[in-house]
Amino acid sequence: MSRYFENMFSDEGVVDISPELFKSRIFTHIKKILKNFKPDEKNCDGGLYVGCAGVAYALYYLVKCGHFPEQSQSFLESAKSYISAALHHCSRKNTRPRNQVSFLLENGGVYAVAALIYKQTGELQKSEEYLQAYRELASQCEVVDFLEHGSDELFVGRAGYLMGVLLLQRDLQTEILPPKQLQHIFEKTLESGVRLRSRLQFDGNIPLMYSYYGTLYLGSGHGIAGILQVLLSFPSLLHRNPSAQDLIKTSVDFLLDLCLQEGNIATDLEEALTSSGRGKYLVHWCHGAAGVIYMFARAYIMFGRNEKYLNVCKLLADTVWRKGLLKKGPGICHGVAGSGYVFILMFRLTGEAKYLYRAERFASFMFTEQFQGGARTPDCPWSLFEGLSGTICFLNDLLNPETGEFPLLDVFVNELSI
Repeated sequence: MSRYFENMFSDEGVVDISPELFKSRIFTHIKKILKNFKPDEKNCDGGLYVGCAGVAYALYYLVKCGHFPEQSQSFLESAKSYISAALHHCSRKNTRPRNQVSFLLENGGVYAVAALIYKQTGELQKSEEYLQAYRELASQCEVVDFLEHGSDELFVGRAGYLMGVLLLQRDLQTEILPPKQLQHIFEKTLESGVRLRSRLQFDGNIPLMYSYYGTLYLGSGHGIAGILQVLLSFPSLLHRNPSAQDLIKTSVDFLLDLCLQEGNIATDLEEALTSSGRGKYLVHWCHGAAGVIYMFARAYIMFGRNEKYLNVCKLLADTVWRKGLLKKGPGICHGVAGSGYVFILMFRLTGEAKYLYRAERFASFMFTEQFQGGARTPDCPWSLFEGLSGTICFLNDLLNPETGEFPLLDVFVNELSI
């Protein structure tokens, strides 16, 4: 059974994005979320990924983008309700400090988004309180193997924590960590990758490798692509450390060669080095073309706009166009909105109207009878990564695609110069 709907759209066409229509679609989804997913204790597990905190971020994002000035106050009040519930949930759980680091699943991301929301509402003391709570988690990341099953990936590890630092710096316009501590966490991430690679026996010019629960994942969610994307987002640390830049660039180029073979990336290294998964690779943000593309986009930005990185982005985007109308639902992790974000990324990288057309086509497909009757209902249908909260971020970004970004993980983000 196919994982995706057949794409029957023309490859190129006229861009037709009606602000009134898309705002109406966003409102409809918001009403469903607020009605069906209350800011209750039972809905708080899963942090930003599938819990109340993710809904809070989506509402904050709509306010920040400014397309709904008349509703901004009500959106902010709702965001406060959701983040308050998430914070209460964190306070009641007896989570070990090292597990609290998790940006997408645990306290770390909740604290970060709380700091953003309370800054937006003018409650600066609360914003500073949760910013400080986020800062206090940094020391956990300074131990190479601070987590038993993988300390580096986006969901629970150092990469997610560092991405949170970048998000907070951008939106709060303040220094989050002392430069030396930030550099130390960055270096521990590299040390972890070098250390694991030295224990692995396989042919391949890739000096970094990372493991999560014993699997050498390649994609964005749990794998090396997400980690490298984050490391590439700290240009000052790379410029200061040419050997680190070489490690990262060589690893990116190894993954690039894998993508050129299939127009996609395998879920893990074992699958990539054998023929077992050929032609069956996933086309998701978490595992596959719709996620690894962000690493190459960041490499393109970082390494002097080298065309080879843009070309592989185009190749991956074509794969997503063919196979990205996913049946798993409307979400950003493994759904149609996640595929659609690829085309917003490509529009920002190239300025080519065909990518904006493709983003709009994917957005509109989610409102067809074919999709609504044939797609599965996600486990967490209202959430940021699996459900409609992520979808409204995508629909919102079509109103101003020049600044559109995959939620929480902006590939165009830069370090703050203070």
